[in-house]
Amino acid sequence: MTCREIMNADPPVLRHTDTVGVALRKLLAERYLALPVVDDEGRYLGLFAKSRLFGLMLPSIVALEDVLPKIAHLTDLAYLSDDLEDLRARFATLRNDPVARFADREAPTLKPDSPLMEAVLLVFRTRNFVPVVEPLSGRLAGMVSTWEILDKLEESL
Repeated sequence: MTCREIMNADPPVLRHTDTVGVALRKLLAERYLALPVVDDEGRYLGLFAKSRLFGLMLPSIVALEDVLPKIAHLTDLAYLSDDLEDLRARFATLRNDPVARFADREAPTLKPDSPLMEAVLLVFRTRNFVPVVEPLSGRLAGMVSTWEILDKLEESL
């Protein structure tokens, strides 16, 4: 079995020109944790995930943690007086930015002919959704998520 047989061939997507505000509304409406970002020709540009949105709301020092030794990572942000209004203010500064600016171009992808086990492994590792991309054209072919895999398992019962 391949990804082509289990993927959602018509997943909700974000256009590269959609704003972060549009992305938030679409994530909420679709109840997805991540959405693929595509250009006008349907070519896959990256994945915009709720974790990226949360990362944009955190103080900028948190973004530097990837380059710091683990011992320097923040474990307690109680000293910050931020509240929901502060988060809204941070979001307001990004709301009209194009979502393509924040798409994760390094997120793993699958090919339509990738084996089922490769899809299971990537969904396990990402605990999310994995875009399926046509290798020659770079176009988004679909998405494989926990739900498609579990649905196929349930069908066999």
